[in-house]
Amino acid sequence: MDLLQLNDDCWDIIFGYLSLEELAPLYNEIPCFDGAIERQLHRFRDLRFCMRQAPAFQEDFLIKLGGQLNSLHINVGYSTKDADLLRYLKPLCQGASGSRRIKALKLDHAKWSGEIVATVAQVLPSLLFLDMRHCDVRDYQIAQLLESADKLKALALLHVDNQTGDSYLQPQVLNRLPSLKLIHLTTLGSMAFSPENLTRQCPNLSFLISDLIKGDFKIYGPPAYIQNYYRCYNEFF
Repeated sequence: MDLLQLNDDCWDIIFGYLSLEELAPLYNEIPCFDGAIERQLHRFRDLRFCMRQAPAFQEDFLIKLGGQLNSLHINVGYSTKDADLLRYLKPLCQGASGSRRIKALKLDHAKWSGEIVATVAQVLPSLLFLDMRHCDVRDYQIAQLLESADKLKALALLHVDNQTGDSYLQPQVLNRLPSLKLIHLTTLGSMAFSPENLTRQCPNLSFLISDLIKGDFKIYGPPAYIQNYYRCYNEFF
């Protein structure tokens, strides 16, 4: 029998032994392989990679993979060009926005541009967790992201006073988010706002404040939300 005449059950068994890196080069090479490869992508729902060793995946493959994602974690690096990151982020978010399966997104060491914000905004309606603790993100960009974050339960940010500011930390903004339960702020030094006052004005929110300089953290608001945060974090990342 010709190898290419095998039925779908046989291809599913064969491709079931291959890793994501082994499947990717076969995609779009032999037409009869594509369906069998796509049926394997559900095995790789939690995708993590570093841009310094970015996988050699085609755009079509990334779109299909994005449609299966439960979580995405990219270690970007501040020296990475936007175009290089977006080559991966755009098709992954395109696929993920169609399926609405993705629940968590984390970018590390990235300076967020307008195009990155617009790309991530595609998947925000389905996200439960957004982690930007190691990123340079501005107030107005955070505000843009929160506009469509209806299901978001936890948000992690880097807060640098007099640089990132705190305009997004307003009760009229935060109280519009029905599902948000916790904000994790990693800070460098002093803060221009009072977590105690903010907790009183946003009774459904908890705040976890990690001070990088002092090396400590403080909790404001219902402690049960903090436990859920770590449970959620460990589940996805």
